[in-house]
Amino acid sequence: MAILLMLFYHLFESQELIVSLNVDHRPFPQELFLMLSGYGNICVALFVFLSAYGITKGLMADETDGYDFARSLQKAGIRCLKLIGSFAVMYVSVNVLWFSHFDYVKLYGGGWQGGMFAMLDMLGLAEVFDTPTLNMTWWYMELAIVIIFLIPLIYPVVKRAGKYLIVPALLLPSVLQMGENTERYYLVMLLGAVAAEEKWLEKLFALKLKKGWKLVISLVLLAASVLVRQNFMVHTYFLWILDAPVALFLCWFVGEFVACIPGLSHVLVFLGRYSMNMFFVHTFFYMSLFRGFIYSFRYAGVIFLVLTGVSLLYSVVLELIKSGGKYIWNKCCRREGAVYE
Repeated sequence: MAILLMLFYHLFESQELIVSLNVDHRPFPQELFLMLSGYGNICVALFVFLSAYGITKGLMADETDGYDFARSLQKAGIRCLKLIGSFAVMYVSVNVLWFSHFDYVKLYGGGWQGGMFAMLDMLGLAEVFDTPTLNMTWWYMELAIVIIFLIPLIYPVVKRAGKYLIVPALLLPSVLQMGENTERYYLVMLLGAVAAEEKWLEKLFALKLKKGWKLVISLVLLAASVLVRQNFMVHTYFLWILDAPVALFLCWFVGEFVACIPGLSHVLVFLGRYSMNMFFVHTFFYMSLFRGFIYSFRYAGVIFLVLTGVSLLYSVVLELIKSGGKYIWNKCCRREGAVYE
């Protein structure tokens, strides 16, 4: 759901964009359509919340004789290397396919300096070091790396303080200087960890309330979250606070109502499996390289389906190539091991 919201938001994020590209958004009036597309940028909060939640659940499962801080950091390092490796493969694939579209000297510069900038970009570290990048969407890599290492650091505090940690966390930006992206999403991150420790999602799923009433109340809350979140004042000043409870609510809502729709849950699982690559490559399709093709379909629904389809296809093919490479590598390693024996 998060990746679908992201694609919808990026495609139709402003009035200027949909008017200049002659996007037909019927049957929705323009104001409502833009409100819904703007709400789509909750996607990042969903990614952050789920990442923090999942890592925390993993730390809880690993606890047997107390919290092993060193082991947790070791696992975080391995997770980070896997993330960077996957990102590097995606970066190489993009440049192999579309190298003729990019002016590398203009972007990175020449000589060893240009090579260094390109290497940092390939490893997903351009945002970390504030160096040039081929794709502005790749800023998320910095936040993903922060989540991987920050959750093991704060988990002992979350374990002891639980939900009581949230109130003092609201004061943190006043006393601690953070990077822009970390400051924007640290509360979402913290709430994901607290929700895992306090088993909030499990408690929400176990609510003793008739399904019909649950749905009615949930739809009212969903509509309210759209209206409140897209209010100009809230969006400008308080989004870093509001996105945390909204992300928690949406995770429960999808799990409670959307995932139980026959067939749809399988589609969403499939999309989720390939969502990372879709996240990192979709910008090339809708903005920088194939913008004319994507928006040539004119109707918003068709444009959305086309971008989803091409981004998913790219991701599936890339994962198949990676799987083939791993298979060949493993066979070679086994053969080499047999020779040594």
